[in-house]
Amino acid sequence: MRLNEFAELAKKLPVVSLADIRTTMPGLRQETLSRWNRSGKIIMVAPGYYVLPGETTDETDLFAIAGRLYTPSFVSLESALSFHGLIPETALSVTSVCTRKTRRINSPLCTFIYRSIQPEYYFGYEAKTGRKHTFLMASPGRALVDLLYLRRDISSAEDMLELRFDIETFSGLDPMEILDLTERFNKPWLTGKVQVLLEVMKNA
Repeated sequence: MRLNEFAELAKKLPVVSLADIRTTMPGLRQETLSRWNRSGKIIMVAPGYYVLPGETTDETDLFAIAGRLYTPSFVSLESALSFHGLIPETALSVTSVCTRKTRRINSPLCTFIYRSIQPEYYFGYEAKTGRKHTFLMASPGRALVDLLYLRRDISSAEDMLELRFDIETFSGLDPMEILDLTERFNKPWLTGKVQVLLEVMKNA
């Protein structure tokens, strides 16, 4: 049964794309995938991307899926800050940065949000091993810089306090590393915001 073939493939990948199917299961028709999706045998995460029901059980599975849905990208902003324990757990969405157009994908699993950055700003992340798959995750400092760079509504000390950063976790970060990451953006206004944040957390 071809569904068994699909299941074997799905166990090896965070999410199965049409390209994966054409390579490993030639001849499987799009109509068959649509029928399986309607009957609940598979879940269409986004057009052309599928997973098995019940196989996505924690946030690291979602992080790995996010990296395959839209490339190149890495998890950052609120999702990364929550992963690193800097802010409380976020709503059921995964936020990433990418070098392509800003995009939002609403899926049955969660909402995948991609914020666009310049290719020269694509740094400050590392590969992490999740429950089943690896994914790219911003460092704590990079996630902070992304937040202040992309969230223009966060500008004052009061705005930063409202983010409810965990003081103990924040105090374990290296301020010089955060400033070094910031300087690579070469944006004086961003450096100013980061300095305000560091001062706010130092006095919190």
